[in-house]
Amino acid sequence: MAKHDKNLEDFFKKADQDPKELDEYVEKVSKGADPNKPTRWDRIAMFFKRNIDRIKIDSTKDPDKEVPTWRRRFRVFYKRLFRRFSDKFNFEAGVDVLDDKSVLYRRNRVIKNILVITNIVFLFFTLIGAEEPNYILIFGLGIVMFAINTTLKRIIREEPRTLLKQQMAMYISSVYIVLASIGVYIKLRVGAVLEGDGTEAWIGWFSITQAGYALIYFALVVVALYQDAKLLRFLFKWVIVFMTVIHVSIMHPLYQYADSLQGLYDYLSGEGRGVAIDILLRTFVLIIFFIALYSSVVIGEMMNEKRKEELIKRREMENDFKAVVGDVFDVIGVFNSRSMLEDKSSAHRVAEIASRLGNVLGLSPNVCTEIYEYSKIHVERLDDLSIVEYEKKDVLNERDYQVIRDKTILGSVIIKRLQLNQKSEDIIRAHFEKTADKTFAERMKRIQRSQEGQIILMAEMYEILRQARNYKTELTHKRAIELLDLEFKQYFEPYILDRFLKYASEFEDYYQRFKIKTANA
Repeated sequence: MAKHDKNLEDFFKKADQDPKELDEYVEKVSKGADPNKPTRWDRIAMFFKRNIDRIKIDSTKDPDKEVPTWRRRFRVFYKRLFRRFSDKFNFEAGVDVLDDKSVLYRRNRVIKNILVITNIVFLFFTLIGAEEPNYILIFGLGIVMFAINTTLKRIIREEPRTLLKQQMAMYISSVYIVLASIGVYIKLRVGAVLEGDGTEAWIGWFSITQAGYALIYFALVVVALYQDAKLLRFLFKWVIVFMTVIHVSIMHPLYQYADSLQGLYDYLSGEGRGVAIDILLRTFVLIIFFIALYSSVVIGEMMNEKRKEELIKRREMENDFKAVVGDVFDVIGVFNSRSMLEDKSSAHRVAEIASRLGNVLGLSPNVCTEIYEYSKIHVERLDDLSIVEYEKKDVLNERDYQVIRDKTILGSVIIKRLQLNQKSEDIIRAHFEKTADKTFAERMKRIQRSQEGQIILMAEMYEILRQARNYKTELTHKRAIELLDLEFKQYFEPYILDRFLKYASEFEDYYQRFKIKTANA
């Protein structure tokens, strides 16, 4: 059984026998096999780690310190160009994800940008997909593409932007890109057949035809970017229909080989068996691709719904947070709503005395400065707690949330400072009214017992003793010092009270000096 409570000498005692692991280690080293020696995979892993660390270091370098200048300018230009380009294809740039209209509007704009590039690719394929391009057909296709893009732009950006308009633009974009990809594939397939004998030009043109077939898969991926499972299901049904018709009429013109269903069956089971396998494989692969794509869209929809739920909860919490913080700040303002001029002059005297007491106690200048600032924070920075401009906002961004959070931290500090102020008032009042029993004293001792808290409490109590209250008259310096020594010493550490009493005359000078200064101000 292990011994958890060891004496100091136990750590220097030699064990009765060496651990088994140590014996095994010594045995391996004696045989020349160091168990700590890096293996080949360890060296490979370290190689990748060093390169990754090097990339991280390079990415954190300050470009302004690099030379030459032209390389830095090129890098800045490249980053700006890349950022501008990527913003055109960013689905969430400046979008409130809880606003369906705003989300769909952004998706329509991004997919419209994708359509512009896709149209160029379609025209390029159509141009190179035949030995003798039909320029009239290509020109007509270009006009159709231009008209579709112009119409989409008008629908997407027309004011007022409604959800219905954005949904209409979504369906137009989706149907268009699917039909256009199928049309380009048909054009490439027809262009891949040589005139005369009707055989396919397998060399050159066949690869272009297959690339056109891939455009249909690309079109389905673009449609999937809308993250709308219903839209994807609707379009895929028609894609299956169109592709089946294309396979049996254009790709493999089966009508040329059979005049009846029996003849068609005989052909596909015999000479045209490879044709049947090709059609089935293409259809099967298309269905498998759709299943994978549809699954990703359904998962994306589910994640978006979960994200919306979390954002709704977060915004509800933000509203509650703003309301609670605003109420707390209002309470702080009401609690500290006595004569502000009197509060400020009193707080400054307390700050000067507390800072000086920290100095004679041997605290560092930084700590003394912190004590000085903390002593008057409840009157100096009370106006910084206002969140009126944020209460009017329905949605808080990260910067707003951080500002309110910082204000909340400041409010917590002010509350603690006001607690010290109230503690000193409660102690003096209880002693003057003869209600300070042992239970009261113990409760007061538990409130901010730190050294800095006691320093400020000492200065605060001296300040209150020198002033008139409804339960007491104004006291002289001598009487205040006597009461601190006789009545209130149990609330302080002896060395703090001792130092304050020792430098009492100096604190009297501070009090009179800043009392006159604030009176003249």
